[in-house]
Parts: sequence; structure tokens; C-alpha cells
Amino acid sequence: MRLKKLAFVVALVLAALLTFAGTAAAKPIGKRLTATFGTARPHAGDRTVATFTNSFTFNGVTYPYTMVGTDPHTSTSTTTVQTEIIPLRFVFADGTVLDGTPRVPALVASPIFQPAAFSSGTTQYGDAIQRAEFWSTVSANGGTYHALLGQPTILPTITIKVPGPQAVTGTFQGVTFALIDIQWFFFSVIQNLIGSQQYDPASLPIFVSDGVYLDFHRNPDICCVGGFHGVISNSLGPVNGNGNQKINTFAWASWDYPQLFGPGAEDIDSFSHEVSEWYNDPFVNNVVPTWFSPIAPQYGCSNVLESGDPLVGVNFVVNGYHLQDEAFKSWFAHDVPSEGIAGRYTYLGTFPSYSPLC
Repeated sequence: MRLKKLAFVVALVLAALLTFAGTAAAKPIGKRLTATFGTARPHAGDRTVATFTNSFTFNGVTYPYTMVGTDPHTSTSTTTVQTEIIPLRFVFADGTVLDGTPRVPALVASPIFQPAAFSSGTTQYGDAIQRAEFWSTVSANGGTYHALLGQPTILPTITIKVPGPQAVTGTFQGVTFALIDIQWFFFSVIQNLIGSQQYDPASLPIFVSDGVYLDFHRNPDICCVGGFHGVISNSLGPVNGNGNQKINTFAWASWDYPQLFGPGAEDIDSFSHEVSEWYNDPFVNNVVPTWFSPIAPQYGCSNVLESGDPLVGVNFVVNGYHLQDEAFKSWFAHDVPSEGIAGRYTYLGTFPSYSPLC
């Protein structure tokens, strides 16, 4: 999940987040944080997405990590994780309707799902980042390694009626949007959908919205959540039973608008952020040495392997879509040299070295 600070008139926000009117020429400000929902440590035989586990050692401490696919250090195979896209249509108490359905064709046509030209090969965005992350090994083994998303199954749109106290709506610079209480959205919407719709735990369900963002503790200085990924463990037998758990990973994101978040934070920016982080930390349990990002100081001192967080706001364009730069495992692990493509610590080479300690 990441949080974004909308560009709106501060005086109106402080007036209780009731009216968002974009008559003044305000400058968009991107302030993004992250959080994730849930955590799991699957046992052998549990039903979930295909993953591998490896580890690195830093300052005498061993840090295990789990990622999607097979281990590129020992495998040259292709993994394909099936996906479902679930459009969300929100109906608000004031009559506003925000429907993610019209955004689905553009998302399916994007590099999230369709092959495009990347420095690590012609492939999907998430696979391109993963290949680039371990490029010294992938390239030495013939470059045949892949971790792909299957072409998505588009499921019926789900309509969600939002109670009046849980949201506010408004328009800024011609964009209609809504802020929804984050706790209500996760526990009353996403968690219920994961539990009731019986998505295959070996697949990745992606929930799609348009113009819907999440309010973080009603704090006008940190606004808003534009996407998250997470995991929910649903017992198929005894609680904490080994080998009979259904462990669903998932992602949600909303279409991004430069009018709200500034240039670069557009179209599928949030989707790319969450998809890459899902690849790198599907069960939200990868702990790394504490790090600090000079690009995203709002995170303070973090110890999670969330590849998008250190580079929020650093984007590049492929086939007309805005994608985010991502930090490699080597940045978190203090590898010298980096395993990344061209010895880089991020896909674009934004950071010249490994992460600063804090």
C-alpha cells in the first residue's frame, strides 16, 4: 500500500475534509508512504502462489526472503501465476458513482500483462524487474528465466455501497474522486471479498478502482492510499495447521491522475508499484537491514523488503504507460557488487550504491 498526498487547497482540507474544490491553481505534491495488510509464513503443502525462499547475510545476521517464481540462482524455468481482475464500482451516499470497470481494458493492454521492451528483455513489467534484479545469474544461465502473470480473467464488476460516514467525495482540477476510510475499506470490503468469493489461492486477484483513494487516520497531511498488496490466511483445517492452509495474496490499486498527484504519478503507476512489491514480498514477511531513502524520507527508518517504497515518484514510460523504478534485493542486502543488471541497485540505476543504514 502506498499513501499519496493530494494536491488540494489546504484551507478546505482543514475544514474537515468535506469539500474538495479545485478552483485555485495548486501544485500537486506527491507524498507517499506504505503499509501492507496481513502476514503469513506458509508451510510445505499450503495452497498459495508459486514462490521460492533464499537468504542473504549482513553483519553476521541471516535474512531469509521469499519471492514469487522459482529461484533464479538455481532455476532457468518459467513460472506463470494466473490472475483475476475484479473491477470495483463504488456508490456513495451523495449519489457519486466511481467505477473501475472502464479502466480494465487499458490495464490489460499495459506492460503489467503484455510484453514490452525492457533492458532485461521483451516481457512483462514485473518479470522484467525480477530478471533485472538477479541479472548476473539470469544472464549467465542463458536468460531463459521468467516469472510471469497469466493473461487475466476479468470477473464481474462488484458494486460497493459506501456508508456516508466512511467517505467524502469531491472534484479537483476536473477529476472526481473519493476518500474512503482505510480500515473500513480493507476489513469490510477487501477482506470480505477474499473470504466470500473463493479466489484460487494459487492466483493473484487484482482489485481495480478509479478515482478512489483511502484516508489514512483522517490526517490531511498524509493523504492518500492509492494501492496496497497483502495476504490473508484462511484455514482449511485446524488453525495454524501445516499443509492445509489456503493463503491468498492480493493487490488493489486505483487509477492515477497527474492532476492529483503530479507528473509521472499517472495511469498505472500505483499498479506497477504494488505488482512489483507483490513479486518481492508476497507474504509480507521479508525483513531486511534497516534502510533509509533520501528520495522518500517520509518512510523514516524501515526494515521491510518493499521494493517500491524507496523510489516513490521515480517513474519511466513504456508504451505510453507510467511505471515506477524499483529497488533490487542487492540494495537491501548491501551486496557488493550488485546482482542487478549493469551492476545497478535499482532498475533505472537511481541509487548508485546499496541502502544507507539508519
